[in-house]
Amino acid sequence: MSANEIPTEPCATETPLPTRKRLSSYASVSSFSSVKRRRMSMLGGDLDLELDYTEGKTLRATNSVDRFVPSRPKTAVPFNATPRTNRISRQFGLSDNRVFTFKGNQENMPAARDESNMYSMLRRSVCSLFLTPPLRNPSSVTENLAKKKQSILALDGPGIPQDPYASPMSWSRKNFIAIACGVDVFYQDLLSRAVRRLCKVDVENPGGLRTIEWGGPGRETTLALGTTTGVVQLWDASRGCGCGALLRMWRESQPTGIGGMDWNNDLLAVGSHDGTISLFDVRAKTEAKRVSVHKGKVLGLKWNTDGTMMASSDDVGMVYIWDKRAGKQLLEEGTQGSKMRHRGPVKALAWCPWKPDLLATGSIYPEGKIRIWSSSSPSPAPTPVESISLNTSVLSLQWSPHARELLSTHGSSFRPPSASARGSASTPSSRTPLKPVFSPLSNAIAVHEYPSRQRLLTITSAHYGPVTHSCLGPEGEEVFTVCPKDETIKKWQVWKKRPETGKKESAFDKWSIR
Repeated sequence: MSANEIPTEPCATETPLPTRKRLSSYASVSSFSSVKRRRMSMLGGDLDLELDYTEGKTLRATNSVDRFVPSRPKTAVPFNATPRTNRISRQFGLSDNRVFTFKGNQENMPAARDESNMYSMLRRSVCSLFLTPPLRNPSSVTENLAKKKQSILALDGPGIPQDPYASPMSWSRKNFIAIACGVDVFYQDLLSRAVRRLCKVDVENPGGLRTIEWGGPGRETTLALGTTTGVVQLWDASRGCGCGALLRMWRESQPTGIGGMDWNNDLLAVGSHDGTISLFDVRAKTEAKRVSVHKGKVLGLKWNTDGTMMASSDDVGMVYIWDKRAGKQLLEEGTQGSKMRHRGPVKALAWCPWKPDLLATGSIYPEGKIRIWSSSSPSPAPTPVESISLNTSVLSLQWSPHARELLSTHGSSFRPPSASARGSASTPSSRTPLKPVFSPLSNAIAVHEYPSRQRLLTITSAHYGPVTHSCLGPEGEEVFTVCPKDETIKKWQVWKKRPETGKKESAFDKWSIR
């Protein structure tokens, strides 16, 4: 450049010169031009897949999907962000090209790979590290009785009624456990361990006690008993002398046995073997109400938790629900609600404490099922919400107030009858004799989860014979069971109360609005 030339700025609109073409270097090992390419790497096992992709063969992950149900991705960065990660994710079944998927990505498995494939096993092993273990419920039976499977107390009960339909045991809110032994009633204070005889009932021979039941709130020391000759008595155990006082006595016109019995404040419902249900007001000397609906022996009576409904069952498999909310007195015309049916005698009844419209019923041979009903169903003959077929006699049921679980006690197991035999077994006289078979539920205690119906615990041969009756403790944690064959009653720690969680301190608790 000469001194006379003035430097000028480059023009912005000037057409750029063509770039120089890159020449091949002598270091190249092929005849291709050495243009700059993206660096790529692959695993040793990816070579086959690369060859398959070049030939147009792709691996697709198959899974069960549904339309319009999106699944939120579990990672912030997708697995197929680059071609290399795309190959790896396809190899391990971690990618899915579909936008709407119903199931999670951990269920996407390559269809062309066998389950024994190394990649499949490795993938399952890695995924298991990220799975969150299920939270353990400290109230559940799995954290209590399932760990020991042993009773915590055993008491003798000579002379317990041998009738499997009897209810010879009751547990009061005062923590008194009473047992009927022949014509005597004994009870033990579980706090002081003192044993006393409450009463001795004079009944005609051959006769004895069949049902006993402690009163509810306000009548914790009052015991009602029913005999095989139709006598109903009320005894007071509040006296400290060790002997009870007779308060009331009613006698049936016909010498028929007493079946189920249950309290609702000052009302006592009593079922008889002639199919009648009587309602007594313990403040009056006469019978309050009587109704005859059942065509068989009344075996079970149970009020729900709020005392607005009552369930009754008999030995022909009929279960009735009586609704006190119908605007009339109970047992009057119009208060009879739903009618449910089993194909075997029903003694076990249990109302759910945390869902008052649920009723659990259990049947004996020839059916052996647990059914759960909803009393809020508008149908006069509703279908069960859940049904558990056990092929074992169900003699008692207890809902847990602390967990969604149901305890059942059982007798003999049997083979399910044929269809023709089931159709002809509508009455007790037409049933074929029971041929017991051994099963894990024979004379057992079982706990079922609701609503999954999963059996959480089975204590096989909890007694040496049928476990005919059970009682739930006042705290809802322990259960007493009775067996007439070995003449013992056992106490089991089944559940526990939920631990009390203190309220966390908040920043707003330190300040108050003036």
